[in-house]
Amino acid sequence: MSLKVAEGIVKALEKLDADLVFGIPGSQTCPFYDALFSSLIRHVLARHEQMAAYMADAYAKFTGKPGICDGTAGPGATNLLTGIATAWTDSSPLLVFTGQQPLSHLGKGAFQELDHVSIFNPVTKWSTRLSKPERTIETITEAYRIATWGRPGPVHVDLPLDVQTQLISQENTKLLKEWPFELSPPRPLGEPTGIREASKLLVASSKPLIIAGGGVHYSGRAWKPLRALAEYLEAPVATTFNGKGSFPEDHPLSIGRMGLHARNYTDKVLAMADVILAVGCRFASLSTRQWSNINPNAALIHVDIDPKVIGKNYPAKIGIVGDAGKVLEALLEEARTLQSGTGKRKDWVKLLEEAKEAWRRLNEYLETIPEKIPLKPQRVCYEIRRFFDRETVFTLDAGNNKLWASTFLDIYEPCTWIQSGSFGPMGYALPAAIACKLTSPERLVVALCGDGGFYMSLHELSTAIQEAAPVILCIFNDMALGTIKHHQRDFYGKKFISVDLLNPDFASVAEAFGCSGFDVERLDQLRSSLNESLRVVRDGQPAVINIRIDGNEPLPP
Repeated sequence: MSLKVAEGIVKALEKLDADLVFGIPGSQTCPFYDALFSSLIRHVLARHEQMAAYMADAYAKFTGKPGICDGTAGPGATNLLTGIATAWTDSSPLLVFTGQQPLSHLGKGAFQELDHVSIFNPVTKWSTRLSKPERTIETITEAYRIATWGRPGPVHVDLPLDVQTQLISQENTKLLKEWPFELSPPRPLGEPTGIREASKLLVASSKPLIIAGGGVHYSGRAWKPLRALAEYLEAPVATTFNGKGSFPEDHPLSIGRMGLHARNYTDKVLAMADVILAVGCRFASLSTRQWSNINPNAALIHVDIDPKVIGKNYPAKIGIVGDAGKVLEALLEEARTLQSGTGKRKDWVKLLEEAKEAWRRLNEYLETIPEKIPLKPQRVCYEIRRFFDRETVFTLDAGNNKLWASTFLDIYEPCTWIQSGSFGPMGYALPAAIACKLTSPERLVVALCGDGGFYMSLHELSTAIQEAAPVILCIFNDMALGTIKHHQRDFYGKKFISVDLLNPDFASVAEAFGCSGFDVERLDQLRSSLNESLRVVRDGQPAVINIRIDGNEPLPP
């Protein structure tokens, strides 16, 4: 049977175990959508291509599989860019398809004509145009390989309209039928000498520390060997923003999230460590307080799949290029040959326990206890965490809401903290929650955002309704662009400009979309709204809780 290029692409995606595609159809992607019509792959109709890209990014982070999104030519393609840049910054594997005018029209001023390949090139591992039908399967398999091998990331394939409707070659048809491709990414073990030397350093250390970055969480799925090694070495574990959740934050060895506005004892422990094992970590600015919170005299063992990252921001005594999980397993195996038993680092673990207890006594932690109006954001985080079970998935927006949650809302299980990442785009939480819910309908998914971020994606409530994705959305409403208002307050003499928001009744807005809406000012209202939201999402309806918080509350230093 003869297949058109668009049909061949969809068949290849089926072979690659794709189940969801996020996007918006356009005239230049009609053949692609026509092929999807007969496929078991489910297409999710977003309300904006940027949100479709966020959904694909969240899908990749949540599942470890490549997320797939699409947009038509011109504005459809450019609307995708912010979400693709997010995936690029966070090393999320994505397959991105854009429609394009027919090849014969390019360069003549065709409608919505734009050089998509050049535009996507800076924020993808590979950006290409499929110009020859005989290269259809080769292009899709190569895109998948590049997206998933080594440091993961997005790839982009531009699809001219006339190419999509041409027939693929008999050889391509045969390839689809036989599908001989083994595209699972290799998992390099790391150089044995480096493993041995790193293990010796860790075993000899009196104050070892492990830093778990996004590579442990999203790329390596290496939380089990991470925990095993930490417990064997009695080494505290700090996580970056992207690494949060890779190590349970109620574990005695957990330091929690490190960096900007983190709990104050994290800096103390980081500054005292004599050996630091950093796994899947780039030492980005937010997690290092502008590269100031790591002991410069500590011996650094830096593990990453990407050799360009190792030693980039901090000199590494030992650099190991390899898969996070495989290297952690090898380090544990080697450590067991060098160290018998545990208990060598009781003083180091005790110091961590004492530092945690001292932090709990500070006012910034005690603010989670009193019942005040307006509600303190710390208290809101505390109530949300206490209400939902360990398996609840939280998706996070950019801004103060994420900073409050990353400090005061503990995460216990892997892949239950899906955030907008180092690129920090607003509007991420709601589309990300929808993607996670559609991927695992049995899971409870809660999006946390500010009122500014909610404005940027509130239209996706319609997507949640139409796609039957009952999520809970909690708005930390301070009637402002809170992060920037704090900057103007603290550094610009309280000269506030364009940061205060005149908000509508968000609960009523939610009701207009077909969701359940709740307005919260007091603690008892928050608790009742959480209970009622849980009931309605179990009945299949999304819920929005508008929580009025104290926007003047300063973040931890």
